[in-house]
Amino acid sequence: MLAPLLLAALALAPPAFAQETAPSATRPTVVVRQSGEADELGDDDRALERALVRLRPGGGTLVLGPGRYVIRRALFLPHDLVLRGEPGAVLALPAPVLTAEAAQAGAKELVVAGAHEFADAVRVQILPPLGSEFFADGTTKALELQQVERVEGQKLVLHDALTLDVPAGSRVGYPHKLLWLNKDGRTAIEDLAFEGGRDAAIPMPGHSQRCAIWASAPWGFEEQRKGPPGSGVSVRRCRFSDWYGRAVALYNEVDGAVEDCTLERIDDEAIDLDHFVERFHIAGNTITSAPWGIVLNDASRNVVERNKISDCEIGIHSWWYEKTPRQGINEENVIRDNEVRGARQQAIYVGKGCVRYVVEKNRVEGEIVVVEPENTVRENTKL
Repeated sequence: MLAPLLLAALALAPPAFAQETAPSATRPTVVVRQSGEADELGDDDRALERALVRLRPGGGTLVLGPGRYVIRRALFLPHDLVLRGEPGAVLALPAPVLTAEAAQAGAKELVVAGAHEFADAVRVQILPPLGSEFFADGTTKALELQQVERVEGQKLVLHDALTLDVPAGSRVGYPHKLLWLNKDGRTAIEDLAFEGGRDAAIPMPGHSQRCAIWASAPWGFEEQRKGPPGSGVSVRRCRFSDWYGRAVALYNEVDGAVEDCTLERIDDEAIDLDHFVERFHIAGNTITSAPWGIVLNDASRNVVERNKISDCEIGIHSWWYEKTPRQGINEENVIRDNEVRGARQQAIYVGKGCVRYVVEKNRVEGEIVVVEPENTVRENTKL
């Protein structure tokens, strides 16, 4: 017999996940624009940070007017926040560039090639040239969080001297997460575009770096939750394009939603429900060109439905991280009524340790693989 929670998830009525948000009469609304009337004027993270300072004590609504806002520093969001874009509002992580000249150890200057969007008082990551895993010392893979004191045309003047030689053609970019949500969650993000600056000719690290949205309450790989989960995170009607890292990454969050979003050209997991995520509704999203479309890793009691996924290695991938205790995780997820095309490995993969799932009414090109017998697989069709 199916567990009561799973039966509720299979009911015809919509799941009771995070609801649509509206400005609160008791919390302020702050408007940021690039010109005209607004509470804050600007086109980058500094204007948004000023707005967030206004909202940080008790939350509220932050409205972004049209235009491209360049985010050179991570934005840490308060809880009880609605972040909403007007038509044409874009949050952008600048693209990386290559160095035009070699810089010796002890130097405080880097010369970069071509157009760039570096600014004064920011931190960057420096990587060896494409094809090199290490710098010349043979052990250093990256120079992390290098402080740029000021920018003079193509020259980045550093606060501290370089500790080793940096060859011409080295990669320089911003490594941060764009939006970092409060550990309590309670955040709605709506009607925004997120551009990640990914350049296929300049590979950069992704995964936990260079993510668009990062929501995490305290957790540990080899433990259960280290604190209460965050709750009430929702992402709706957003567009994500050209990200090195994940578009949406969730850890130790409950009772939320990612709905009606478009995600394209993501170099990592497009939507990631990671350790201890429960009761999320992942629905109505369109995902194109990502290694993994939707991932459930040690996540339970979520509903993944009505998504369209194409050009991925694995369309929907659920798996157990073997250092995490198995009790109470990877249980009772529902994967239904999704369309997966062009999967290069499996359309849907439900791996070892994943039990009491329902995988039903999906339409796929490729295979559906469900490893454990304690799952329900029915009424799926091949395209």
